[in-house]
Order: sequence, then structure tokens, then C-alpha cells
Amino acid sequence: MASPNKQQKRAHRAKAKAKQNRTQRAVASKPDAFAGDDSRIDLESVDLTELFVEMRTAGEISQQALCTAFLAHPLLALVLEQEGEEEATDFILAALIEYRQWATDTEDEAASQALVISQD
Repeated sequence: MASPNKQQKRAHRAKAKAKQNRTQRAVASKPDAFAGDDSRIDLESVDLTELFVEMRTAGEISQQALCTAFLAHPLLALVLEQEGEEEATDFILAALIEYRQWATDTEDEAASQALVISQD
């Protein structure tokens, strides 16, 4: 298990990344996951709504089903492949925080972050 300091740093990066994602999606009129002919995915413009709907549906079955739906999504494998382990970890934390906010329809990022981090 990571030290509390390292968990705090990860949580801070995830919070910053989630805020950046929300801001950029609000500004962009049409999110485009791919930039031109670049085959790399643009994580800041990825629309996670489809994934969140799958997670909510699976969550009605069980917490384990929700986790399985999240971890089995092809986007996570793509992020890990393209960005590496550290960036994938940041993306996962940011996505989970954003999911918690989406699922509870709240803007309280600190509370969502606390719930995600405390479930480690």
C-alpha cells in the first residue's frame, strides 16, 4: 500500500486532471478523441459518459460488477499502452472521481475524491 503522502500526491494529480478534463470539455464544442492523423488518444477530450452508464448499470448488480465493468473497458488498456503506468494511474483516479461526481450529480470534488481514495 502506498504511503499517505504518495496517496495524497496521486489524489492531487487526479483532482487537477479531472478539473482540466471538465474545463476542456466545456470549452470544446465538439470533443474529438483523435487529433488529425495522430493515432494517440487525447485524454482531455474523451467523453466518458458511455463508460459511466455501463458502470452505473453494473453497480446496480454489485460493487464488484461495477469495478469489472470499469477495468474491462478497452479505453483503460489503450491509456495504459499509450501513456504508461503512472499516467494510467492518474487517468484512472481522475475517471473514478469524475464518475462519483457524475453518479451523485454533485460538483463537490473534495467529497468525491475522499470517497474514491478511501476505497483503496
